[in-house]
Amino acid sequence: MGFPYQCLSTLGESTILCGSKGTNIYTFDIASRTLLSSWSHPFSRKGGLKVDSNSEDETGEEAPEKRAGELEAANGKHQGKNRKPKQPAPRLQEQPFVILITATSDGKHVVAVTGTDKTVWVLGHDGKGGLKQLSQRYEPVLDLPETVSDFRRAMHKRPSAIKITADGKTILCVDKFGDVYSLPLVPSTTAASEGSKASTPASTPAPQSAFTLKANEFTVHSARNLRALEDQRKALQLQAAKDTPKEAPSFEHELILGHVSMLTALAIASSGGKPYILTADRDEHIRVSRGIPQAYVIENFCLGHKAFISALCIPDSQPELLVSGGGDNELFLWNWLAGKLLYKVDLLVRVQEVVPDALKIAVTGIHSYHTERGSSVIAMCERVPALFVLEVQDNALVYVQTLNLSGNPLDAVVISNAENQPPRLAASVDPVIPAIADDSEMASDPVDQSLLLFSMEGDSWAAKPDVPLPAIETSDENLARPELDKLLYAVESLRKTNVEDADDGEHSTKGSVGQEDADSRDASEAA
Repeated sequence: MGFPYQCLSTLGESTILCGSKGTNIYTFDIASRTLLSSWSHPFSRKGGLKVDSNSEDETGEEAPEKRAGELEAANGKHQGKNRKPKQPAPRLQEQPFVILITATSDGKHVVAVTGTDKTVWVLGHDGKGGLKQLSQRYEPVLDLPETVSDFRRAMHKRPSAIKITADGKTILCVDKFGDVYSLPLVPSTTAASEGSKASTPASTPAPQSAFTLKANEFTVHSARNLRALEDQRKALQLQAAKDTPKEAPSFEHELILGHVSMLTALAIASSGGKPYILTADRDEHIRVSRGIPQAYVIENFCLGHKAFISALCIPDSQPELLVSGGGDNELFLWNWLAGKLLYKVDLLVRVQEVVPDALKIAVTGIHSYHTERGSSVIAMCERVPALFVLEVQDNALVYVQTLNLSGNPLDAVVISNAENQPPRLAASVDPVIPAIADDSEMASDPVDQSLLLFSMEGDSWAAKPDVPLPAIETSDENLARPELDKLLYAVESLRKTNVEDADDGEHSTKGSVGQEDADSRDASEAA
């Protein structure tokens, strides 16, 4: 299955667009529709996706299916035609896909997060689309050569959101265990070396277990007892691993605030020249905290959501306002500093115009852009092939347009303020609808239907996308559809189905957009 662009970001006030696709990051010039550069995760350079098709496990023992088949044959249970041996289901090794991406306001740095290794990467941008890893030295990773593995900051828990402060010097990193960390964008060499020294006590050996094995291979002879001995050794190794203190990260970082619930969204705001940090969680809370270094001070809460919150957005030209959304049927508009709800607009009604049988929605993103009259926001929902445009007017959200797409939206950005260039809307989609043939000169060339560009026509966006960007093949193209769905569609799993369904009475989450069956995954497993 082809891998779509999962995350998008603009790079300053230019026509350069940055997007992540699998384990890679690409930059494009949307004016000329050309690929400028790319960056690949070191692990993807070392090897691609692999499928484990061996019939024996890592210990060298035969698979249970094989042993069961031999026992049945010995007992004479195989009669008539010989049944074909059951083939083991292929197991896909997890790849470090880029799950989050953002950039500084001047476009000089790109910050990305890869999920499997929970790592924050900082890339330098030369202003012309070229990306290069910073040369700060960190701990080795994945047994790669030292020249490759010196550029990472691996967090203890998988980040769920990242932002860069207004001064462009600090990264705020949120994880689903409720913690918010601050990391310097470009760490100093002195701080890194001090962090490395501080982590050395964690390398002390773990205390020896009171229980030791007295038997060994020379005193145990039967196959059954040998297997029991091996199981006991594995149990001791697991216990020793639990008793070993975790090694502290060797890079500069600071825990600045925390929730008692899973954090799902993050925004940065300012008022009266003072910075603030806005965080949202799975338990319907929006917390307004002071900025660094007083992030532990809670200024207010924005309370009113009845379902999880998954998206926060500060309108470009109205920084005193906040737009939020998640598992509720509405989008909320707040005066965030006062903790006051100003307006709610029904988004489910608009979704039902695209997906008629939808009963619930899961907002995956809210993005703001500047207009001549103020600010507008673009909202998107999980597994709904459309973008919904609303304008912020007089402390209200006014519906403007539904932009139908050829697939489920994954991310969207508006590229504006570029020199002598009209605004463009870039949307990454998971293609589910066959694309309409294009009569342009590029129609004969391979194009990427997972990255769409729209032009502004008057006060709204054109109904049809512009000429697509050239297609790019990656080593992640053979990812199976079920594996891809687990990666791309995880927001609906934040819903607390038992509690919320009781409040809704007859309405069931089986009608939710973005949920194919009743067995939703717990999002905490992804951490």
